[in-house]
Amino acid sequence: MTEESSAPHRSEDYINLGSLFRNSATVTFVVQIVAVIIMIGSVSAYYIGDVFLGLAVDMQILALLIASIVTLVIFLAAISAFVRFSRRIGDAVVGPGIEEVKMDTPRVKTVVIIYGVLVTLMGITGIYIWFLIDTNFLIAWAASYNSISLRVFGLALGTFFVSLLIQVIIAVVGRSATKIIIEVLDGDDSEFLD
Repeated sequence: MTEESSAPHRSEDYINLGSLFRNSATVTFVVQIVAVIIMIGSVSAYYIGDVFLGLAVDMQILALLIASIVTLVIFLAAISAFVRFSRRIGDAVVGPGIEEVKMDTPRVKTVVIIYGVLVTLMGITGIYIWFLIDTNFLIAWAASYNSISLRVFGLALGTFFVSLLIQVIIAVVGRSATKIIIEVLDGDDSEFLD
C-alpha cells in the first residue's frame, strides 16, 4: 500500500506570513488609538479637575455622565478609524503574492527569525529611549505641577511613541522581508506563491 502524495499539509508546518505582518501592524495601530484616547482624557482631566471638584455633587454626576458619553463617542470614532485604516496599514507592510509558506524552508525561517529579532530589538530600544526621556524630563514635569493627570499623559505619550516606532519598523522591514521571501520561494519554484 502506498500513501497518497497529495495528502493535505499539516498546518503546524506552515506559517501565514501575510497575516503575521498585517497583525503585527494592526496591534500597534490599536495601541496608538488607545494611547491617544488616554492622552486626551488625561489632558482634559488636568484642565477641568479643579472645576470638577468645585461643583456640587449633582453637577459632578451630570459631568461624569456627559464625560462617559463623550468617551463612548471617541471610542466609536476610533473604531471607525481602525476599520478604515487597518486594511491600508496591512497592505503597506506586506506585498501581494505571499501568504502561507512552509517553515522548514531554511532561508524563509531565517528571514522570519531575523524579522522578529529586529522588531523586538527596535521595540526594546524605543522603550529604553522613552524611559530615559520619562526619567529625565516627564516625571519632573508632572511633579512640578503636582499632577497625576500629566503623569498619565506622559506614560500614554510614551506608549504612542513606542508603538509608532515599532509600526514604522514593521512597515519597512515587513515589506522588504516579504520581497526577500518571495524571491526565495520563486527561486525554489514554490507552490505557495499566489
